[in-house]
Amino acid sequence: MKSFLCGGLWAGPAGGVLPPSRISISGERITGIAPSPGTHSNLFVIPGFVDAHCHFCWSGLERQYLDLSETVSSTDLIDLASSSIDSGGTGRILRGFGFDDSNWNNPLLPSLAELDRATGRRPVFLRRVCCHEALVNSAMLELLPPDCPGADYGAGIIREGVVFDFESLFPPEPHILDEACSNATDLAFSSGVTALCTFEPLVTTEVLLKTSLPVRMSICLFGNDAGFTGEAPESLEGVLPGLDGLKFFLDGSLGASTAAVSGSYADGTVTEPLLSDEQVLRSLEFADSLGLMPVYHAIGGRALAQIDRAAHYFRMKHDGRNPPAMRIEHAEELTADWPGSWDTSLHTFVMQPNFVSRWQIKGGLYEGKLGKERAQALNPFRLVVDAGFSLGFGSDCMPFGPLKGLGGATDHPLDYFAVDTAQALNAYTLEAAKICGFYDLSEELTEGRIADMTVLSADPFHTPPDEIEVVATIIGGETVFGPEAFLKEK
Repeated sequence: MKSFLCGGLWAGPAGGVLPPSRISISGERITGIAPSPGTHSNLFVIPGFVDAHCHFCWSGLERQYLDLSETVSSTDLIDLASSSIDSGGTGRILRGFGFDDSNWNNPLLPSLAELDRATGRRPVFLRRVCCHEALVNSAMLELLPPDCPGADYGAGIIREGVVFDFESLFPPEPHILDEACSNATDLAFSSGVTALCTFEPLVTTEVLLKTSLPVRMSICLFGNDAGFTGEAPESLEGVLPGLDGLKFFLDGSLGASTAAVSGSYADGTVTEPLLSDEQVLRSLEFADSLGLMPVYHAIGGRALAQIDRAAHYFRMKHDGRNPPAMRIEHAEELTADWPGSWDTSLHTFVMQPNFVSRWQIKGGLYEGKLGKERAQALNPFRLVVDAGFSLGFGSDCMPFGPLKGLGGATDHPLDYFAVDTAQALNAYTLEAAKICGFYDLSEELTEGRIADMTVLSADPFHTPPDEIEVVATIIGGETVFGPEAFLKEK
């Protein structure tokens, strides 16, 4: 039997915060949580974090690719790409990630000619932080399929579908993918994440299903990779048993001005959803035919209203039968389509509070895109909770890690859209586990429960999240991150 002491723990919504305790573990289960009044410790235990929306393989690849997150101008980005052009760590293509032009003093992107002069004939792919837009040079454009949708051949910019199809069109070399899986696992464990839901193209889905990884994982495949817009690939039948859902993009991102917001952007841009109403209806039917949950990326009010309508169309076409239960990802401009006909028996929401603390701040990206009043009303977490919907939180790898989002959940620009610390923890642990299908992890910490726990350096109810670190991550009674001797044999 193993045990450890903590200064307090949050067991779940019902159990609440418990005083200093000794937690005992036998095998993979908790065998006891006993009061320990004489214990003086800052350690605080919660159920294991569950990241309900991430891109597992991509989070690992980021550690190998050119990091553009610290660039402050187009010149800075060009110089970094030029200085890295001879590096071989990313394979044949120089791949970079994470630039955020909304943080630049001048958000003007480099021209295709500038990128060509800096990078020559080696293909270059530099993905924006939102993952919906990327810069490419002429050598890369020449490799793209003819008349590639979303490609601006004059500007050297590609957007939306082709960006998400990039790993399928140009798979990273096998050794790079293997290393990415190892990197991503280490990142998850060091972030206190014991289970996750990842969204993947077919090429990385196949790798994940063939690789034995110690992290609990639910996998959703991009709908296009399952043959939604064309023929199903021959390998689909082999991966279907390991899938939990299909993801469909109804719009893009606010940073790239491709999210289908209600009305227009501050500069007058109007963006329509990526799919027609008929295509959204077919996506519901397509996922239903494969026995998979449909998952919809919908940020803007137009996109959210569209998926709301699709459920109605499904009922009309199928003699009143309800569509399959579905997940709505992001739902940032949800107030534009509220209350609509959202149904607690059909819809669950997975949102990203780290977006609040990163872009929904005063003078931030969202305010520049939509204006102050509309920007403040994005990400209405409490609206979802108070209406009785299941709400889970995920990171979308921007950046990875629940601790990066706790502050955004509890410190929303509009107080009445913020959730309290207990609700935020629940959305990152038990509720996220239920949404992702990890039902044994959706139980509160108590005797007999599986021993998946995250150990924090301080009490999140009384300490700002940015002052807290993950001390240890325990999965099935084993320490996968933290001091080897953290769990002591009794």
